[in-house]
Amino acid sequence: MTTPLVALITEWDHYTTTTTAPTVADFCRQYLQKHPEKTVQEASAAHEADGVLAGLIGKTSGLHTTYARMAVKEIPDIELEWFYLLNVINFKREAKKTDAISLSMMEQSTGIDILNRMKKKGLITEKNDPADKRARLVSLTDKGKALLVQIGFHLYKVSYLLYHDIKGEDKQQLIDLLTETVDKQEQIRTNIKNRGIDEMITSRYGEKALDKVLSAFKQQVKQQEKIMKGIADKDIDKLLRSFHK
Repeated sequence: MTTPLVALITEWDHYTTTTTAPTVADFCRQYLQKHPEKTVQEASAAHEADGVLAGLIGKTSGLHTTYARMAVKEIPDIELEWFYLLNVINFKREAKKTDAISLSMMEQSTGIDILNRMKKKGLITEKNDPADKRARLVSLTDKGKALLVQIGFHLYKVSYLLYHDIKGEDKQQLIDLLTETVDKQEQIRTNIKNRGIDEMITSRYGEKALDKVLSAFKQQVKQQEKIMKGIADKDIDKLLRSFHK
């Protein structure tokens, strides 16, 4: 007997091989039209919705990073991470080095190394912070601003390639949903610095949350074991590839 997850994966695999510009939104819409009896509650009950969503977002992020690194290679002697720092400094106009690195979501040692190389290339200037003698302020030079625009254009090509075919209303819905998620997680990350993931979960969802997470995970493992028992060896590779589409 085919499990719900295998059926869903099969549908997704068929959709991606028969659609010129596959999108998650279009797939969900078509799937629900073909199977009106399928509901979000069923997916949630099977403890699969969070995992599928995480997988798709992770894959999208991976594709974006891969394409971005390809695009940035067209500009000699820079790395993708340079764009993040240049962009933050540009918005801040004048930023503490530690703030620029933190806002770029980098490790301090990595960020300092990049800033030093950017300074040597004449992309940024550095001076003492009048309000804090221990801090240093950085700002973009005209050369740095020009490079930021150049990198930004290459990265816009990546966004166009990945998301242009998504319908406008679907884009807005995704933007609204992900913006809400990111805002919540930024608050959590800011308020719970230097704590582990377990503390972050219990702080937001309560002391019993980890028990629920463990229970859901065990259920997912059982579901995967059932799936594996029902799949022929020749179909294993196809199933594994479907996880990363």
